[in-house]
Parts: sequence; C-alpha cells; structure tokens
Amino acid sequence: MLTDDMIPVLCCPLCRAGVLQLNRENQENNKITEGNFYCNMCSNSYPVNAGVPDFVPRETLHGQEWKTWKNHLDGFQERRKQRILEPDRLINKVGKKSRVHEAFARFVDIKEGNVLDVGCGPGKFRFLLGNDTISYYGLDPIVLPEVRDFRFVRALAEYIPFRDNTFSHIVIMSALDHFRDIDTFLKEAVRVLQTEGRLSIIQSIHEVRGLRSGIKMVTHWIKDTLEDRATKTKSPDVPKHLSEFSKSSLLHILGHYFKIETFDEFDDKWYTPNKLFITLSPRI
Repeated sequence: MLTDDMIPVLCCPLCRAGVLQLNRENQENNKITEGNFYCNMCSNSYPVNAGVPDFVPRETLHGQEWKTWKNHLDGFQERRKQRILEPDRLINKVGKKSRVHEAFARFVDIKEGNVLDVGCGPGKFRFLLGNDTISYYGLDPIVLPEVRDFRFVRALAEYIPFRDNTFSHIVIMSALDHFRDIDTFLKEAVRVLQTEGRLSIIQSIHEVRGLRSGIKMVTHWIKDTLEDRATKTKSPDVPKHLSEFSKSSLLHILGHYFKIETFDEFDDKWYTPNKLFITLSPRI
C-alpha cells in the first residue's frame, strides 16, 4: 500500500536521479489508492492502482532472459496458488518455513530502522519484528491481497525504486534463487543501504557433504519434480529456481559487493535442504 510517508524516499527505478511527481486521483486518509507517478528527469511514469504503486519498468523487460524470468514467475504463482487451494496435499506440507523465519528473526535481531523485505510475498516477516521503532517496507513483482496492509511497492530486485541510503536493513528470505540478475541486485542493495546498513539473507544450499545432505538433495529433487508436474502453468524449458547455490558459491557471489559479518546454518528437517543465514555489510 502506498502511504504519504513513502513518497519522500521513492525514486525512479530507471534513472534514479529525477524527482517523482505524484498525480493523486484518489486518497483515503494517508493511503493513496489511485494515481500516477511521473519522473521529471527521464519522463517515465508509474501507475498506482488499488493502492499499489507499480514500479516495474516494462520497457526494459525485453530479450529472452526476461521472457524466461516471466515464465518462471508464472510457474511460481501457479505453485503458490495450488498450495493455498490444496493445503492438505502431502507435497504442499513439505518445507513449510514458519520455524525457519522465526529463527532468522532471532538471527538478524533488528531493533530499529527502515527494513526493506525484497521478495516479501504476503509480508509475514513484519509480524516477527514486533517493534514500533521499525518501519517495514515490502517489494515484490507479485501483488497479493495482503500487501494492502503494509508499505509495499510492486517492483523488481534489479530496479529498486527507493532513494540512496534509505534503509538500515534489507532482508531476503528464500528469494535470491528467483532473481534474474543477482549482480545487479547487489549493486542496488549497496545503493539503497545506509553506510552502516546490513543485508541479511536466508537461502537454501544444495551440496552433498555426507549421507544426510545426500538424502536432503534427493528428497528436494523428488519434491520439485512432483510439484512441477502438478503445476498447470509451466514450460519444460523454465527451471523452478533460476539459481541454485552451494555454501561456497553463495558466499563468493555476495563477497564481490559485501563483507560477511556473521553466518549460521539452519538444519530444519531431515528432508529439506539446509538454510544458510547470512548478515553482510557493504564494501565501501
């Protein structure tokens, strides 16, 4: 939901330099429900529909790489819909993340500041922060009904529509493997984080380091295969995850732009891949 207090920290996701001018067509108290943003620098415009500002720069989404990403996103939405409609199916009970998110909230231990949740989904992480000194913002290309209950922008991780140095924390919960261009996102994260800001990530790691991890890998492959077969919207050429990481490969990618402050490995269930918890600071 777009609120008045968001407007000073928003920027054009393409030029990142212009001033956004908002034409308000409808407003309910401090919530803008309909309108249009216009960038005075590059002349791009971004609509506000049903309270959701749409900062996805469609003119940039050309080429086969973005077509693959779009097809991947369609499949992700279909799987999410099926999990909601059929919660009692065994395949939909596997890998629930509530305990993981609670452990992650304790790991990051955010006390105050502006928090950007990239790939936020329905924004459930905000309930684990529980502090009046924290301002929570969500960003996701998928608009769910719950996003009208908190500060939210429809946008891409590679084109973050917020001004430099806006956030004290960025969190990503099991979403990094859905990003099209991780390098571009990391540059954007450095830009919008404050000097002492922190990037914190949960990410599944896929590697065999013994019998237990081997079982996890096989079980994960079976789950993905069964879930993919049940997905109505799918393409055989589009992977369920755009990237998969080992612990070393993930730390290597992140290390180009960030310094590792602390990390931990979370072993949730015998049949799900371990999750790596990482907190990082920008290399300045």
